[in-house]
Amino acid sequence: MDKRIQMRALIAASALVLGAVATGGVAQAASCGKTAYQDGTFGPAVCANGKANSSVRAEYRVSAPAIMALKENSTRKQVLAAMCSDRKANATSVQIFDALQYQEARYEWPARVTRRAERDIVAERYC
Repeated sequence: MDKRIQMRALIAASALVLGAVATGGVAQAASCGKTAYQDGTFGPAVCANGKANSSVRAEYRVSAPAIMALKENSTRKQVLAAMCSDRKANATSVQIFDALQYQEARYEWPARVTRRAERDIVAERYC
């Protein structure tokens, strides 16, 4: 009887592990978790597979709403204007950069749209 209980426990544990592994791979494509950093920001913005990390989307919408409101066909000028708007609303450079990275991965924006914006964030030139 004792061996039967042990065998059932082992089978149940194996099924749980296999289920976690199977669903972990699927979830990884859409989300790679959320880390709260000491400076009050969240990340990572982009998962290892190059996809936007949906786990941090809500935080980015709060911290950089103008950047997060941009759509797939946004222009460089619209990106720069959104950065300026978010900065005037007291978003930090890190928050702006994270939101920009998220949107860049989400919409696969080309470098011609984001390169200048990234340089401006590093130089702290917004408006």
